[in-house]
Amino acid sequence: MPHPEGRRPVPNGNPVMTQFRILEHTADVGFEAFGATREGMFANAGRALFYLITDLEAVETSDRVTLALEAQEATSLLVDWLSEILYLWDAEGWLFRDFEIHRLTDQSLSTTAWGERFDRERHQIKLLVKAITYHQLAIEQTREGWRCQVYVDI
Repeated sequence: MPHPEGRRPVPNGNPVMTQFRILEHTADVGFEAFGATREGMFANAGRALFYLITDLEAVETSDRVTLALEAQEATSLLVDWLSEILYLWDAEGWLFRDFEIHRLTDQSLSTTAWGERFDRERHQIKLLVKAITYHQLAIEQTREGWRCQVYVDI
């Protein structure tokens, strides 16, 4: 299913680095998220996930949710974190636009997610994301900073 936004990169205000880029796959949709730091990459991965779900510009950052997670290694931590914020969307109607990563190691994450609950009058849903997958999952340090690749089940 082609993504309506195509492969358009989303800038982060820094002319050198893009926040994330949507990837198309025959059965799934994915994204690459970038950051000068691992924390920035994790935050941009959260933004990319919600970019798939809704128009980020329509989401106000009036409320916050604090999360802390642990996993056995970095890629599992990324999947668990994205799965947790996806769960908050599915179960409680949270739409997030901004993320502040307070602490990040290979096995733990502490973050604040900023957003609001879904409002039928103001928010349109673009894709129904079912799950975060391990398909072609990658995290790597590059010359420019950090990059991850994530595919989601739709």
